[in-house]
Amino acid sequence: FFLLIWCLLFAAAAAMRLKLAKTLWGVDDASFVDRWDAMFARIRNEGFDAVEAIPLTFNMNPKMFRQCLDEHGLALIAQVHTSSAFDAEKGHYAYMTSRDVSVHKSSLSTLVDVAQGMGAVMVNVHGGCDCWETKDVHDYLQHAVQVAETKGITVSHETHRRRILYSPFAYRDCFLGDSEVARALDNVRVTADLSHWAVVCERVFGMPDSDAENGVDDWWPRVLADVSKRAALVHARVGFGEGPQVPDPTAPEYRGEVDAHMTWWESVWRTRAGAGDDVAWVEPEFGPAPYLWALPHTRAPVADLWRVNADMAKMVKERFERTKLP
Repeated sequence: FFLLIWCLLFAAAAAMRLKLAKTLWGVDDASFVDRWDAMFARIRNEGFDAVEAIPLTFNMNPKMFRQCLDEHGLALIAQVHTSSAFDAEKGHYAYMTSRDVSVHKSSLSTLVDVAQGMGAVMVNVHGGCDCWETKDVHDYLQHAVQVAETKGITVSHETHRRRILYSPFAYRDCFLGDSEVARALDNVRVTADLSHWAVVCERVFGMPDSDAENGVDDWWPRVLADVSKRAALVHARVGFGEGPQVPDPTAPEYRGEVDAHMTWWESVWRTRAGAGDDVAWVEPEFGPAPYLWALPHTRAPVADLWRVNADMAKMVKERFERTKLP
């Protein structure tokens, strides 16, 4: 009897747990320091374990931001953009200012320091530039691996447009090529925001309707398997052939896209559980306009962004609970 109880307790402890992060992208209260406490309380009460924020947000008052996180039991995932710049006088944020590899390498080192200074558990990086040749991407990622190992923090590179992993083919050339460098990048972690790839390629890989229209992408299982092996974080946003974000993931007309993305995320969970991970980080990351559809002239949003991400969180929880993990 006691052996049975011990085995059950061990199995429960060893099972992978889902942890949800709340994006502060598009959350109006994040721009007002005096609203942070109530905002974080709401986020925690809705079942989230962390928030993802960029330095522009937490640098408004780093001490207060950290204090609010601690008071409400939330972790921080820092999202950083290499070669970004903020002009305080004009109030202008430049997402990317350079195409120079050395600038992005230096920027990454600085931004990881900033993230660690805030006590981040992970750094999600929009890194490099989509115009680079593969050799430049390898140079940048070799530096990134050194930074992650030296600093002792997970540095995860997002599959984001405009950046080095903007398409599945750029990803394939980077990690699945025959070069010795590609084979030496096993320690690179990625943030799987595969909605970007759907719009870049104008199709949703493995979705029956998409396959019927475009043919079967026989290269996709190999790429997905590698993404699943490397993924430290899933950005749970659903893209489609003409955009990075469906207007509402609960809408029946987007059931095919939602199911396809869920299948991709399941691949990540199973692979990482098999590798011994005890936590699956997932972040519903539907964003504001122009990602969120808006009506012409009035720019009124077609859906409530907070509700959309809450619905996505609920759908992710349900799918995760049904997923059979190793």
